[in-house]
Amino acid sequence: MRHHSPVTGDDSRLCSHRPYQVTWLNSARKTLFWLVALLLVAGGFYFFDQRVAEKEQVLEESLKLFPFTVEAVDEFSITSEQDGLRVAVNRRDGQWWLKTPVVAQGDQARIESILSNIVLARKDRTLFDQADAAKLQELGLENPDLEMSFLVSGEETRILFGSAGPTHNVSYAMFSGDPRVYRIHSDVRAEADKGVYELRDKSLLAFDPVKLKRFEMDRRGQPRVVVEHDEGRWHLLEPGRAQASQENVLEGLFMIKDAEIEHFLGIASGEQESFDRKSYGLSSPRVRISIVDEQRKEPYILIIGDKDRVRRGYFAVTNSSEEIIVIAEDLVNYLLSVKDNWRESQA
Repeated sequence: MRHHSPVTGDDSRLCSHRPYQVTWLNSARKTLFWLVALLLVAGGFYFFDQRVAEKEQVLEESLKLFPFTVEAVDEFSITSEQDGLRVAVNRRDGQWWLKTPVVAQGDQARIESILSNIVLARKDRTLFDQADAAKLQELGLENPDLEMSFLVSGEETRILFGSAGPTHNVSYAMFSGDPRVYRIHSDVRAEADKGVYELRDKSLLAFDPVKLKRFEMDRRGQPRVVVEHDEGRWHLLEPGRAQASQENVLEGLFMIKDAEIEHFLGIASGEQESFDRKSYGLSSPRVRISIVDEQRKEPYILIIGDKDRVRRGYFAVTNSSEEIIVIAEDLVNYLLSVKDNWRESQA
């Protein structure tokens, strides 16, 4: 057994631990080395991914057809060579409104969809940085037959649409004041080629059937129908007092509520038609409906006149506008068929 010498400092136990300490230090150094190497590699991948993401972002931005979003659009208009200014639409209090050729509420969902398909579209490629007059003529851009302008923060951006390509799945376009010519998908041009009817709100009567208070229907040569709704109870007052069939009444009310205007007559639709109500059977209506709900005091009125044999519908007018409209034949046929089916069955 070896003992500690105060002179030499010899300690057999200390000596026996030195190889272990050396091994541990070497292992720690290797671990530290690989940890640093791993961090450097990870950092390299991170910065590489960042650069790739930045390049992809730059590429994505360069492919966008428009430099703004749908939310940024305050106003837009569509002009064609044949019609001139077709329609102008602006945003008021978060809602889209037509302001030319008629002041009317827009179809919110339809307008948002159309704008998204146009504003978020991408360029297929840049065909020419600057094209001569002959090339513009060939591409339908010398005198474009369709234009669309956007007002964003007071600045106007106008896109000119040319003709379709040989395969008809692409079209040509350029911006006013910019000589570059782009190839775009033909769907973008198709989305811009819209008129008043596509953009206008086509709701017939915007009432809430569930919140109905009173329904009145007068039909030429048929009994009057009156229904009242009070705290979940549906009462048929005419013809003859009885409990009303909630299911059948609501089915009919939702048919009226969900119905869309098929056609607008008059200047707003580009037609010069007479507004004499007698000409459309509206002075002696076939059907007159009055609806009162909890949303407003003024009733919703629908007056239905003669049959429009050209469009397979019926001429009508509501108290929300003086404009004569055409509604679907199926709706009128249903209203004329209402008899005992709104009465609760006693069986």
